[in-house]
Order: sequence, then C-alpha cells, then structure tokens
Amino acid sequence: MTKVANSQAIENAKSELVEKVKAALNLSEIKKILEDQHNLEISDDLEVNSGEMVIHNNQLGYKMEFEVLLSLSVLLDGDGNYIPPEDTPEENIDQLGTQVGNIIQDVVADES
Repeated sequence: MTKVANSQAIENAKSELVEKVKAALNLSEIKKILEDQHNLEISDDLEVNSGEMVIHNNQLGYKMEFEVLLSLSVLLDGDGNYIPPEDTPEENIDQLGTQVGNIIQDVVADES
C-alpha cells in the first residue's frame, strides 16, 4: 500500500476536531440528559474524560465519555436502621418534610 499522507498529521487533526467538539458541548444540557437517561442526580462537576470519532448509522459521530460525581442518599431511622425507598421519591420527601416540621414544632414548643 502506498502511503499518501502523514499518519501523525491525520491523528493530530482528528484529536483537534474532538477537542473542538468537547469545547462546544453544553454541559448543563449533557448533565440533564445523563440524569434522565440514568435516573441519577449528578453534581455540577461534570467533566469530559475523552472523546472519539465513531460511525453511527453510516454517519460520522462523536462518542464522549464523561466523569461525574454522583449525589446518592440512604435513609436511616433514629436507630440507624436502613429504610428502603418508597415507590416514588416524592412520597419520601413529603414524609420527611412532615417529620422534620413536627420535630421543629416540638423543639420550638419545648423552648417556650
């Protein structure tokens, strides 16, 4: 096979293009997509780890790999026992809000 171009120049050009795509990303939109796709809450520290050119449906595309910090929680009762999540997170939030409100009222009443 006859070489007609400098392979290092081609690799450099591909790397530069991927870097330009990385710089053009709207990370707040990417964060929303990742949170929806994986049903997780992701911190604002979203970083592009790497990227590469790929072929998808016979078109040039870019596969970007992200590094994220996740915010995860576990619910415990007053004795330190794990409380499994309810069917919907909203129910847990409402229930905890009510419990915290009751505790605050009790503390305020005790101080009076």
